[in-house]
Order: sequence, then C-alpha cells, then structure tokens
Amino acid sequence: MTKLWPALLIAATLLSGCAAPPGATSTAPSAAASRGTGTVYWQYMRSTSYEARQPGLGISHRYESRVGWVDVYVYDLKQGNWLPGVDDPRFEEHFKATVNEVQLARANGVYAKVEVGPVSDLRIEEQTLRRVSFRLLHAATGRSYESFTFLTARNGRLLKYRMSFATPAPADVDAIAREFIAQNLRSGPDMPRASPPFLNI
Repeated sequence: MTKLWPALLIAATLLSGCAAPPGATSTAPSAAASRGTGTVYWQYMRSTSYEARQPGLGISHRYESRVGWVDVYVYDLKQGNWLPGVDDPRFEEHFKATVNEVQLARANGVYAKVEVGPVSDLRIEEQTLRRVSFRLLHAATGRSYESFTFLTARNGRLLKYRMSFATPAPADVDAIAREFIAQNLRSGPDMPRASPPFLNI
C-alpha cells in the first residue's frame, strides 16, 4: 500500500479536473497556441502545477477542440529517473493505479458507469506508450464519453495523456489521438509555447 500512495494522491487531485468536460471549446485555431491534427485543431487552454500541494505531482496542460479535450501530465511521483517507455520496473504498478483512478472516480460518484477496454502498447515518434480505453457516463451531466489514457516515461519522468471525446466519437479517433501525441512529443510536452493562465493548486 505504501508504494501506491502517490498514485492515490494523483487520483484525488487530478480526476476532478480531467473528468469534467470543458465549459466551451474553441473551434478556431490560434496561430500561437493551436496544434493542427488533420481537420482538428487543439487549442492550448491552461497549465496547472500540483507541486505546491504535493511535490512529485508535477504539472498538467489542457487542450480543447471541437471533438474533445486532452490533459497532458508530466510528473515523477518524487521518485525520478524513470526508465524510458514502459520498461521501468515501477511502471506496471503505476499503470494499474491509473486505471484504478477511474474506478475510484466511479466509487466517488464522478461517473455513473465505467467500462474498461483492452490494454496495448504502441510506438509513436520512437516512444513506447501503454494505452487503455474507457467508456464513461458522467454522473452530473448524464453525458457519455470515450476516454483514452496513454502512459509512458520520457526524460526520467512520467508522461500521461488523458483524452476524452463526447460520443459518438469521431470514426478516426485513434488517428486523431496518435497525431496529437506525435505533435506533442515533437514540440516537447513540458511547456506549451503559449501563455494562457498558469494555475498553482
């Protein structure tokens, strides 16, 4: 149980932010902050640091588009020196904890229904990521979503993508997700090249 406390802290701290749909999404690209993915433009919205509350929880960046939203998390659980990709001995336990976070959110009333999909590894931009899908029913709004978590380790830290799409999701949702991650890896996920609000919580 001791090894899992950072993951449970992440669940309590982050899920309230990533579970709620955006209030308003942007359909028009911004020259400074958008990332074009075919016909989908992702607008950078804000960054949030969790380090003041708990060192090791890192930072997240929110992007929104006409088809959904993405939260990009960069953190190290105050452990550091994570081996690249999915090869670190600690990786499997933490990945399972990220799946349990969603189940915990259901137990806490955030979701009315959770369906967990298959787990697979894939390569994007020479980076190996572990992927799991979810079908979620949001308790407060009654809306359903398709959600995907991609987890990897890069530059000694964990890198997690949480993507959510309102149903019915686009037919090419996998291609949209891959292209976003590819562009994000190329540009560097640590800090977006834009300056919307930065929050410390």
